[in-house]
Amino acid sequence: MTSAAQAKPNAAPLGNLLSAAARTLAAELDAGIAAAGFDHVRAAHAPVFQLIEPDGTRLTSLADRAGMTKQAMGELVRHLEGHGYVEVDIDPADRRARLVRLTKRGWAVVDAGVAVVERFDRHLDAIVGADEVARLRGTLLRIIGGAGSSYATGAQDPKAMRVE
Repeated sequence: MTSAAQAKPNAAPLGNLLSAAARTLAAELDAGIAAAGFDHVRAAHAPVFQLIEPDGTRLTSLADRAGMTKQAMGELVRHLEGHGYVEVDIDPADRRARLVRLTKRGWAVVDAGVAVVERFDRHLDAIVGADEVARLRGTLLRIIGGAGSSYATGAQDPKAMRVE
């Protein structure tokens, strides 16, 4: 009897491939953002830029949406605030809460990041094929949605992750 590992000796674990693909995109994002003149922003800061609402978002909501602790999100926000990408004010609806808003410079990072991602997507379409990329996108969305998972505690919310 042969094991699954023996049956497919050269098959890389899917999780490793997905992680490597994510690191590749993160490196592209870092390089593109730096080339656009934003030296203090890295792909690690992406959750702030992706999940913030145009009128601002509470720090606790950003942390929840990103699946991070409030403390970890606070570190990202403090770094970005220190470099002029976000501002943090008292939330007028609840004076105990803090509202995080993108500055003009922060919106410029969003624009630069979108351009990098769109360029990367066009590159993938060119080297893999648009139909194959569309199939992959659909497959990944089903995985994110928890399709067939016996371990996930529930489907991830694509809206919270801004994958739509």
